[in-house]
Amino acid sequence: MASRESSYLYLNGLRVHYLHWNLENAGPLVVLLHGLASNARIWERVAPFLVEQGYTLLAPDLRGHGLSDKPDGDYGFESFAVDLSAFLGAFDLGRPMLVGHSWGAMLALDLAARFPVGPRAPLGLVLVDGGLNQLDASGRTWEEMCERLTPPRLAGTSLDEFLARLNAFNPRWQPDETDIQIILDNFEITEDEKIAPRLSFDHHMQIVSAMWEFRTFQRLQQVRCPVLAVPARPAEPFTEMEAEYLAYKERGAQRAQQVLPALKLHWMEDSIHDIPLQRPGALAALIAEFAAALHV
Repeated sequence: MASRESSYLYLNGLRVHYLHWNLENAGPLVVLLHGLASNARIWERVAPFLVEQGYTLLAPDLRGHGLSDKPDGDYGFESFAVDLSAFLGAFDLGRPMLVGHSWGAMLALDLAARFPVGPRAPLGLVLVDGGLNQLDASGRTWEEMCERLTPPRLAGTSLDEFLARLNAFNPRWQPDETDIQIILDNFEITEDEKIAPRLSFDHHMQIVSAMWEFRTFQRLQQVRCPVLAVPARPAEPFTEMEAEYLAYKERGAQRAQQVLPALKLHWMEDSIHDIPLQRPGALAALIAEFAAALHV
């Protein structure tokens, strides 16, 4: 089995870190896009299952995230589309399938809408608990949504305190040591064991603002490739917030299927938002089945 490799590219003056699997064998290409304030390592548990099926995998740390450069400037969808287009252009591996998690699903959808045909057009999209709704369809105002999506100020938090928070965050899922190391790669850790998010607060909020403006259903209308959506449904009983968010996702999925009747929808049951960590085997099986149909 091909092991995970870590590399860098310089693209349009940006130093981009990425992980790759099975690159030397040049199998069918799958590009994996992480979510907001995450990093490429979130795909580590999914990757081995896809490598076994012969796929070549690329997972970049997006601008401002992980080990990639964190320049000042615009962090809207246009900037990330330019980055991703250059990233894909650096590899002569044919048209890719794009798999995005959360905000990464929005980036995948955006790229597919910008390049519906031609050599940059993706072969297919997999939207993992993201890319199926618009934030302004939530029933909340921008001010309310901004407050909800503003990240906690974790800079300066002790590592021990953060780990205690992490273990108590969701009683339905306890991260193991590998999960914890993947999550910790979202942060820099100082010599005195304090953490600081790799994605700065200002850049985070720029992305949140762009997400509010993102027109999901217009983008779906522009897509010409097959699309599989894999939203998460939490285990019952639902908290009030979970029930509200699930209803929002269900409304989005219904409207998305109206806009794009060929959309394939598979709810990941009893799952947290971070499906790639909690349900990697099940998610990989869905991706592989979908990808196999595209490469017939």
